[in-house]
Amino acid sequence: MSDIARRMGVSTVTVSKALGGKDGVSDALRELVSEKAAEMGYVYNCLPRNMRAGRRYLIGILISTRYLGESSFYWFFYQTLLAQLKETSYLGVLEIVSVEEEEKCVFPPFVVMNRVDGLIILGQMAERYIAAIASRIKNCIFLDFYSETDGYDCVVSNNFLGSYNLTKLLVAAGHTRIGFIGSTSATTSILDRYMGFCKAMLEASLPYDAAIEDRDGNGVYTEIKLQPGAYTAYVCNNDQIAGIVITRLRELNLEVPRDVSIAGFDNESEAVTAGVGVTSLEVNVQDMCGTAVNLLIERIESKSYRLRGRLFIDGRVVIKESIAAPVQ
Repeated sequence: MSDIARRMGVSTVTVSKALGGKDGVSDALRELVSEKAAEMGYVYNCLPRNMRAGRRYLIGILISTRYLGESSFYWFFYQTLLAQLKETSYLGVLEIVSVEEEEKCVFPPFVVMNRVDGLIILGQMAERYIAAIASRIKNCIFLDFYSETDGYDCVVSNNFLGSYNLTKLLVAAGHTRIGFIGSTSATTSILDRYMGFCKAMLEASLPYDAAIEDRDGNGVYTEIKLQPGAYTAYVCNNDQIAGIVITRLRELNLEVPRDVSIAGFDNESEAVTAGVGVTSLEVNVQDMCGTAVNLLIERIESKSYRLRGRLFIDGRVVIKESIAAPVQ
């Protein structure tokens, strides 16, 4: 820095402020100092500053193996988080947690060794595991689910409204016997989607049944028990399930939308939905990830951080070919 200062005829303090992004230096001079530094091969070492601030500028991202199956939905979430973090001073590091690790409360290495400044838990995990993790890392954000663990913000899609709107589309098409597929005890998202379905059915003065189970207590998909003729339409809790249902209906010589209408969530490709374009609620992943990243960094850096609680991000209905009027 002294060499740069001598070449430019300014003080070493001025060079330090310019390269360190501090106040007291004009933008024009900062740019000139940066150009001279690059010309002279100078590399600014931010490690001492980071150590003084007590930060590593790393954000942990935690995902359960149960969400990383055939669907690309959570991989898209992860990629979007990395892209959002790239626009900040922080980097993201992924840890995938097995069901066994979750059950036994085995912490990821970056939690045990206190190597991250904050943590984004992506997708619902066991409450006991969440509470144990949160007790080790105070700067946490829950993404795509909400938790009973107090003191943490949750960023979730507006699943209730999305399911409500999808169900209303089926009702508007003339369907009166509509089933909901999804295990409501599995995640808060599925429960909210079922409740939105119930509201739409109540408003239309239509009867509705308990949700049809699609997974066990560990979140592993199980056989979906369909009753031919019981329903003319289904709201599926995600498009992967919609694809499974469409395949099962074909085994019963029923086609979508000729015989049965389908609606889903996540706006997945036809490769996931058995070759049928499924009308679906597209989750606003960009806004959800951006909100989660901004809140977490604010929590890390601000001593007066204020909790927001549960933040619901609206999605949009994408209409495709899977809904038609019921067969008379």
